[in-house]
Amino acid sequence: MFRKFAAFGGCLTLVLLIAALMPATTLAAAPGAAGALEAPRISVSVWQAALIAFGYYLANSPWLFGLAFFTLYRPLVAGFFVGLILGQPAEGTLIGAAINVPFLGFLSAGGSLPIDPGFAGWVGVTVALAGHLDPAAAVSIALGLGLLGTLIFYGRMAVDSVFAHWADARADKADIAGVALMNWLPGQAFLLVVSFVPVFLFALNGPAYVQDALNRLPLWTVNGLVIAGGVLPALGIAMNMRFIFRGSAIPYFFIGFILMTATHGSISLVVVAAIGLCLAYLHLNFVRRDVPARVETIEEPVAAAAASTVVVGAQAKVSLTRGDIIKSWALWSFFAHANYNYERLQGTGFAHAMTPIIKRLYTTEDEIRAALKRHLVFFNTEPNFGNVVHGTVIAMEEQRANGAPIDDDAINSVKSGLMGPMAGIGDTMSQSTITPILLAIGIGIAGGTASGTAVPTISGATGNPLGAIIYMALISIVIVAIGYTTWMQGYARGRSFVTEILKSGAIDRVLVGAGVLGNMVLGALAATFVVVNLAPTVSIAGAKMNLQAAIIDPLFPGALALGLVLLTWWLLRRRVNPLAILAAYLVISIIAAYPFFGPGQQNSGDYSYQACTSSLLHQYSPCGTPPAATPAPTAAESAVPSAGTSAATSVPSARP
Repeated sequence: MFRKFAAFGGCLTLVLLIAALMPATTLAAAPGAAGALEAPRISVSVWQAALIAFGYYLANSPWLFGLAFFTLYRPLVAGFFVGLILGQPAEGTLIGAAINVPFLGFLSAGGSLPIDPGFAGWVGVTVALAGHLDPAAAVSIALGLGLLGTLIFYGRMAVDSVFAHWADARADKADIAGVALMNWLPGQAFLLVVSFVPVFLFALNGPAYVQDALNRLPLWTVNGLVIAGGVLPALGIAMNMRFIFRGSAIPYFFIGFILMTATHGSISLVVVAAIGLCLAYLHLNFVRRDVPARVETIEEPVAAAAASTVVVGAQAKVSLTRGDIIKSWALWSFFAHANYNYERLQGTGFAHAMTPIIKRLYTTEDEIRAALKRHLVFFNTEPNFGNVVHGTVIAMEEQRANGAPIDDDAINSVKSGLMGPMAGIGDTMSQSTITPILLAIGIGIAGGTASGTAVPTISGATGNPLGAIIYMALISIVIVAIGYTTWMQGYARGRSFVTEILKSGAIDRVLVGAGVLGNMVLGALAATFVVVNLAPTVSIAGAKMNLQAAIIDPLFPGALALGLVLLTWWLLRRRVNPLAILAAYLVISIIAAYPFFGPGQQNSGDYSYQACTSSLLHQYSPCGTPPAATPAPTAAESAVPSAGTSAATSVPSARP
C-alpha cells in the first residue's frame, strides 16, 4: 500500500515541477490583445528568489516550534517577509493582508487542504510586488497559485507514508534515536526539494510571465480581477462564519458590520475587537449561555476513557523528571507534523515525542520495542489543545512502568477516545476562532481599507508592517501558552482533566465568548473588505440614476456586500464545495466586467469604458467629455504607475 502512496506522490511532484519549469506555456497570452498596458517590473535576483523559496519551506516545516503554520503560512506574514526581501515591507504587508482575507476561514484538518495559503502568500506577493500589481488583482492571482500549492501538500502526504515504515524498521530494533530520526530527516529532505524548487522558479521567472500575460489581456479582464478582489473575501469570511455564526451570537455580526459601515470605515478593527470583548463579557453574564451540541457528543468517550484511571502508588520505582516532560512537549511542538502522512497522520510525530519518556522508563530491548510500536500507530488531533492526550498517556506510561495493570489496549483506547474530541475543540478554538480574530486585528493594523468603493489599495499611505509583527507576537504567545498548559495539566491530572473541564462548563463559556467576539470582528471585516458595486444606470423622468448610488446605498450602505456574505454562508451550509464557489465568483466577476452596454462596448480600451462603467459590476462613474488629446509619450517619458496602481485605474477617467 505504501508503494502506491509513493507512486501517487511522485506523480504529483512531477506535475508540479513541470508546471514550475514551464511558466511561459502556462501564463503567456497571445500578443497584440487589446488593452495592453506596460508596467515596470522589479527584478528578482537569484538570492532573493532563494530566500523567498526557503521562506515557503519554513512555512511548512517544523523548525519554528510548531508556530510556522500560524505565522509564516499566513499571507499577511508572508507578505511582510517577501516585502522585506524585495525592499518593500510596507507594500508587501498590505498586499499580503489583502490576499489573507479570503483565507480567514481557512481550516486544515485530518490531512485535507482545499487551497494552500502559504503558496498563495509567498508566490502571490512576489508576483504582485515584482509586477506592480494592485492588491485587488493580486488576490485573484494568488488564489490560483494557491491551488498549485496543494500539489506539494498531497504529494508530501503520500510520499511521507513510506518514511513511517522506515520508522517501523527502527522500532523493530529498539532504536529510539532511529525512530526519532525517521520522523524528521527523510520527510524534511523531501519537503525541502518539492517546496523550494517550484517556488524558487516561480519567484525568479513567474513575475515577468504573469505581467506579460496581464499586459496582453483586454482591459476588461484585468478590471474583472479587480472586481474579484472585492468579491472573493466574502468566501473567506463565510467559511469562518460556519463555526461561530449561530445562536445568540448572530446579532453581533450585524453589529460589527453596521458599526464599521456607519463610521465609513474610520474605526479601527482593534477598536471593534475591544468593543467585542466588552460585549462578550456582558453576553456571558446577562444572556443565557448556548451549549455547543458538540460538547454533548464528546462526553461519552471521554468519560469512558476516564473510568479506568489508575493512581500511582506512593513508592514509585521509576519516575519522570520535569525535564523529561518538558523535552517531550518540545519535541511534539517541533515535530508533530514533520512526517505528516496519509497512512498515520501524526503517528510518527507522537512516537518521536515519546522517545525521552520511553528512554527514562524502560531499559530492556523488549520493553523499548513494545513502547515504540504502540506509539507508531495512527494518531491525529489538534496539536495544542490536544496536548492533554499526550500528558495523559505519559502519566499512564509512568504508571505502567511502576507495575500498574495498564496494557497496550488501555493506552490505545485512551488515545483514540480523546484525540477526536480534543481535535474538535482544538480546531474550533485555534483555527476557527483565535487565529481569524488575531489575523483580522493584524490586517486592520496593516492598513487595508475599502472605503466602500475598492478593495485595499496603496494610495496615499502604504501598509503598516506592524500588522504582521503584532499578529506574529500575539499568536505565538497564545499558542505556546495553550500547548504548555494543556500538556502539563494532562500529565498532572490524567484523563480526568478533560472530563472536569467539560463538566465545569469552562469550555462552553470560552466558546460562546469567542463566538461573540469573532462575530463582531467578522462583521466589521465584511464591511471593510467585501465590495460589490453596481454600475448600470436607469432613466427616471429623463434623469439618469445609478441603481446603487441613488437607491440602495441611501437605504442601507453596504447592503450588497452583506447580502453576498450571507449568500456565501448559506451556500456553504448547503454543502456547496468552497472551490466551486471560488471558481464561480471569479468567473462571474470577470464576465461582469465586460462592457455589455454603453460607449466603449466594442473597444474595452476606450476612455468611455472607465468613465461610463458600462459593465455590470464596477465602481460607478458618470459619463463625461473625452479628455483632451495629448501627445504620445516617448519611452523615457512613459508614465510609471506606482506599486499600488492597478491596470484598471491607470486608464484616464473623464468627469463632467
